[in-house]
Amino acid sequence: MTPSKSNEIAQTSPWILWAMLCIFLNLEIGGGFYGSTLCLAWIFGLWTINDLRNRGAKTGLALLVILLVTALGAAGLMWNSSKELRVYEELGKVLLLILGTLSLKELPKRVYQSLVFWIPIGLAGIAALTFLSGNGNEYDLLRFSIPSMGSSNSTAYGIAIGLLMAHFSWENTQGQLKKIIIITVGSVLLVALIATVSRGGLLQYLLGFLAFTNRKKLLLFGIFCTILGVFLWVPNILELLTTFSRLIDFQELQGNARMGIWTNLVGELLASPWHLMVGFGPGSIWVRQVNMVTNMQNSAHSLYVEIFYSFGVIGGSIFLWWLWRTLQRILQSPASDSWRRLRFGLLITIVAGGLLDSYLFTAQLLWLSCLTLAILENQRIHDPETIEF
Repeated sequence: MTPSKSNEIAQTSPWILWAMLCIFLNLEIGGGFYGSTLCLAWIFGLWTINDLRNRGAKTGLALLVILLVTALGAAGLMWNSSKELRVYEELGKVLLLILGTLSLKELPKRVYQSLVFWIPIGLAGIAALTFLSGNGNEYDLLRFSIPSMGSSNSTAYGIAIGLLMAHFSWENTQGQLKKIIIITVGSVLLVALIATVSRGGLLQYLLGFLAFTNRKKLLLFGIFCTILGVFLWVPNILELLTTFSRLIDFQELQGNARMGIWTNLVGELLASPWHLMVGFGPGSIWVRQVNMVTNMQNSAHSLYVEIFYSFGVIGGSIFLWWLWRTLQRILQSPASDSWRRLRFGLLITIVAGGLLDSYLFTAQLLWLSCLTLAILENQRIHDPETIEF
């Protein structure tokens, strides 16, 4: 092994270890904290210390972000005493999402290449272990989920991102053994995605995949593996098919509780000029669920509604501006670059997923959201370089 190759392995190995810890040891510690959250905070701490040794310019940017988000959140909380607030939890997630992205977005390209290869392997591994242990129906008897990743919908969000990474690795891997590994991993993840019976997860993956690839044969192969895997490995297949058939019932979709939640929240926002501009503050969503007497809903089930409700037109405009700027940067990158396709697929996944839920802010998956945003934000990821996993 050459010294340069040995040095590359030494540089990427800690990041691979970090990713695997986030996937396999993402245990709830209490109060909404998870092992992956602590790993992410540790990375941000190391980033801050290293930057302070180099005049601290990036740390200054991080402080400005903290001040801006906190000030906007405080402005929204003014005259908002009628709700039970979870401000510390929600504000903390928003800040960690942004700061974690800042600390990961300048990783060397070689590290990203390793992470997008190993993360799908880790996700497939934890999905298989969850299925074999019988703990995959903790949230719903007929819907698969990985407990350490949250609900079935959150699990589907993570799997959709993992599948796009697997597709990227397939395109950029030459070794036959590694291709076999990727095919196996992709098949497991596809089966797990179908088993979640998540409308949002399927939408995210399909749109992200169509944005990522133009290989019709790969799409047909993936569909074949999914159908075969479902019938071979998914228990209660008939019950699942019955449940899945309801996903295309448009009358049921129109009566979905999300519509009631969105109508309620948007109505509150439009009723007050002050809150329309600055929102009600993070953690202020508190809506009585449709047809429920005591159960309350504290999620907007839409990333866009949640951001506008929490931070108003100001915060929502900043988010939409970031989406537009990111899209422009992707479209300006070389059309032949596989990183462009991966980034485009990830962006479409976020945009589509945001329609149905606020997956980016899921506490269990903040690490994956930060890494996804970091790939979108990295300015040097298109630099000419031979990719070899």
